[in-house]
Amino acid sequence: MVALAALSALLLATRLACAQDDDPDRDPVAEAPSDAAHADADADAGADPDADADADADAEDAEADADTDADADADAEAEANAGADAEADADADAEADADAEADADAESDADAEAEAEAEADEEDDEPDSARLPYRIERIEVRGNSRTDTGVILAYVPFHAGEPLDLEDPRVEALRWRLLGSGWFEEVRLRVERGSERGQIVLVVQVAERNTFVIQSLALGLSEGLLNSDAVDSEAHPYFGISVAELNLFGLGLSLEATALLSFLQQGGRLRLGTTNLAGTEWGLSGSLFFNNGREFFGNDDVVIALDECMRDPMSPMMDLPCEAARNAVLEYRRYGGTIGTGVDIADSWRFTLEWHFEALELVDRPEAASHRRGTEIVPIDFHIHDGLSFVSALELGVALDERDNPGLPSEGRYVFVDADLGTQLIGSSYDFVRVRAGWREWFRLPEAHHALRLGLFVGAAVGDAPFFYRFYVADMSDLIPSRMLEMNLDRRAAPNLLGTAIQEMRAQELAGRADVEYSLWLYESRAEVRGVVLYGLVGLYTLLDRDDLVIAIPGYEGATRIPVDLTFDVGIRLDTVVGVFNFGFSNLLGFIQL
Repeated sequence: MVALAALSALLLATRLACAQDDDPDRDPVAEAPSDAAHADADADAGADPDADADADADAEDAEADADTDADADADAEAEANAGADAEADADADAEADADAEADADAESDADAEAEAEAEADEEDDEPDSARLPYRIERIEVRGNSRTDTGVILAYVPFHAGEPLDLEDPRVEALRWRLLGSGWFEEVRLRVERGSERGQIVLVVQVAERNTFVIQSLALGLSEGLLNSDAVDSEAHPYFGISVAELNLFGLGLSLEATALLSFLQQGGRLRLGTTNLAGTEWGLSGSLFFNNGREFFGNDDVVIALDECMRDPMSPMMDLPCEAARNAVLEYRRYGGTIGTGVDIADSWRFTLEWHFEALELVDRPEAASHRRGTEIVPIDFHIHDGLSFVSALELGVALDERDNPGLPSEGRYVFVDADLGTQLIGSSYDFVRVRAGWREWFRLPEAHHALRLGLFVGAAVGDAPFFYRFYVADMSDLIPSRMLEMNLDRRAAPNLLGTAIQEMRAQELAGRADVEYSLWLYESRAEVRGVVLYGLVGLYTLLDRDDLVIAIPGYEGATRIPVDLTFDVGIRLDTVVGVFNFGFSNLLGFIQL
């Protein structure tokens, strides 16, 4: 029995060893006999201690071999995992390097443009003694396909080799000047890195616009008289237009043509100019014009003298046969021209000087005329010399233009002062002084795109000023057709909505107006119609002579003695590629006697 048990144990050990050799991939630990199998073998083998010892030794050796193989497999798996981790880390590092390289490339482009500003900021932090000069290496103009580069550079107040302060107000003033030329839709100024540290390239980036524009358009009916003998006034159509090419042949020349056609009056003007003459900061302009016009004097109860009224020179208008008329009509012709210059004096300020010269021919007028002014009958002064006379005057002007958009401004200001001096010293038949001043301020309101504009105008004509140099109701009120080419299109007096002495005023020495306008942008685009604005304005204006400041017009009491009236308008304003057009309620009211 003992021998049988020993033989069974030996066969079992041999089988286990053979199984491990035949299948090395199988887990030796899983194939090892359990403690229960050993117990059964011991029970079957009996009490042979040597056989049990040998069997136990063989089993322990088998378990040891199994543990060794398991450790080897674990080490191999760990090495494989470590290799995978290393490969993943390598891939991550490669991706990080690629991202870093891409970021570096993207940043290099931005840094190339911003390095000049960064250098300037660094220099600002340094003491003055250690600050490096920030100089212009060159100036480049980009985006101009029609406008000559030299014409644009003539506006630039900087030159290569000069130091440049980015906070210099001339930088922003340059942008406003180029926008104000009417040649460009958009103007941007920026700096780029130069070839050396401390050197920069000043870039003027422009977006050109259409430069053929309609500056003004007048169309409608006006009330007038053919002559002083006409009893009934007639409504005649009129058409006026002013067109301009602001950048002729891309040379910065402006050519303007204005024409007025109607049954009673005709006129035309041609003007040519440049803002930069021969590369200098001075401009040059000239114009020629011709007017064949009529002017209407007096109120509806005018009395004119007939030829037989003049038989008594001591009393031409009294106790003699005379005739009532609607107006005393003056027929005249004007022809002449202007020549002038201008220069930018500081930032957005511009100074202009112009000489006006013309011949004034009186064609026909009543020998004498009077009209009722208040409760008095006073003679009419036609403010023109008989026959052929001459007007020679110098006009000095100063203007500040800081509007963000010349067509439809929403913020900024426009201020001007013009003074005309006519004197015999320069060949004038009339000695006079006329001064005009205006101020307009735009305020962009919060939330929606809308703006508020405040306006103020004052004017005075002192001395022997010709009638067309005086101030008219048509200049102040929006409710009757405006003058064109200094010709008064309509005979009607002020609407007199407030019932004051303004109804006695026609062409006066002094004028003033204050108004406020609200604008709401309904549409904005870069297409043919760039903007549509709904607007509404209201204002007060006055007209009077210097004598009216001392003695009130008789027949008026209280506040009605102050010659003031209300003006208003509401409508749509369009900004297009060919100009700005108004479609207002005042265009309709101008045809109605209020």
